Amino acid sequence: MQKQTILVLQGPKGTTAELSYLADMARTQDAHISVLHIGPTDPIPAYAYGGMPYGAVEIPHKWIEEREILSRELDECRQKTNAFFEKEGISGEAGIISTFPAGLDDIVAPRAMLCDVAIIHNDLREYDDAFRNLLYGVLFKSPTGIVLNPHKTAAPLQPAHVFLAWNTSKPAARAVREALPMLKAAKQVTIGTFDAVKKETAAGEEPGADLAKWLSHHGCAVTVRQYDSAGEELGAAIRDRASGVGADLIVMGAYGHTRVRQAVFGGTTRSMVEQTDVAVFLAH
Repeated sequence: MQKQTILVLQGPKGTTAELSYLADMARTQDAHISVLHIGPTDPIPAYAYGGMPYGAVEIPHKWIEEREILSRELDECRQKTNAFFEKEGISGEAGIISTFPAGLDDIVAPRAMLCDVAIIHNDLREYDDAFRNLLYGVLFKSPTGIVLNPHKTAAPLQPAHVFLAWNTSKPAARAVREALPMLKAAKQVTIGTFDAVKKETAAGEEPGADLAKWLSHHGCAVTVRQYDSAGEELGAAIRDRASGVGADLIVMGAYGHTRVRQAVFGGTTRSMVEQTDVAVFLAH
C-alpha cells in the first residue's frame, strides 16, 4: 500500500476534519491524496422573449447569484484543504469541479483512471443525481475501485477484517484484484459465497476454495464460509453476514449498465450503494 494515490470526492460542505482519517496513512504509507470538491449546479433556467431574430434570452439573477455563492464556497474548501495538507505535512492537492450532474461521470473518470483507489464522502448523497453519476463514472468508466461510507470504519483503506462477497464473476474478480493491497494488510479475510452450487470445474470442489488458495499464496489469512440467503435480499444478506463475523469492510463486484446517459445499477449493487450502515469497496 506504499505510495498510493487516493482520490477523494467531497461535496461543497465537506470539511478538513472529515479527511483526518487519511492523514496518518498518508504519512506512514507515503500516499498522495487528491481531493475534488464537487459542486453540482442546476441547469441554466434561461427564458426567451420575442421571436427570432429580434428576441432575447434572459438568465435569472437568482441562478447567477447561487452559482457565485457556490463558487466562493468551493474555492474556500479548496484553500482550507490545501492548508490542511501543508499543516499535516502530507502530500496532497485539492481541486474543484462545478457543473451539471449529468456531466460529472465523464469529468471524474479520467481523474479516477490515474488513482489507485477512490473514496466518495456521504455529504454528496444530498445531491442524488450527482452522487450516482460520480459513482458511475469511477466504477464503469475507469478501472478504479471506490469506497462508500468511509466514516463507518476507523480506517477504510486499512481494514482489520474484510468480508469478501464472492460469486466467480468478472466484476467480483476485479474487486478482489483492486482490493488486494487491503486484503494482504488485513488481519483476517472472510470469503462469503451465497447460494453457491458446487461445481468442480468452475470454482473448485468447494465454492470459494480456489480464491482462498490464491489469496493465501499472497499471505492473506483466509476463511471460507458458504451461506444460504434463505430468500433474503442479497445485499441485506451480505451486510448481515459481514456484521456477524465482525468485518469492518465489505469488498464486492459492482454491476450495472447505462441507459440514455443515466446510471442504472443492478439490484444488489443498488442496495449496497443506497445503504449507509457499513463501509463497502466496489469495483467493476
